[in-house]
Amino acid sequence: MRAVTSTDGMMAEYYPFEYGFLRRVSTRIANEVRGIKWVTYDITSKPPGTIEWE
Repeated sequence: MRAVTSTDGMMAEYYPFEYGFLRRVSTRIANEVRGIKWVTYDITSKPPGTIEWE
């Protein structure tokens, strides 16, 4: 998962989800989406990272 907050798209900070939310969502994705075994949560800011998953 990659959730960010940004005002201009040039710089972004990761969105700080609560741990319980991340646990519920990742468990549900792994259990309900065929072929998915694990879920990652990217907390890299932009820059140096990009908004799109790489």
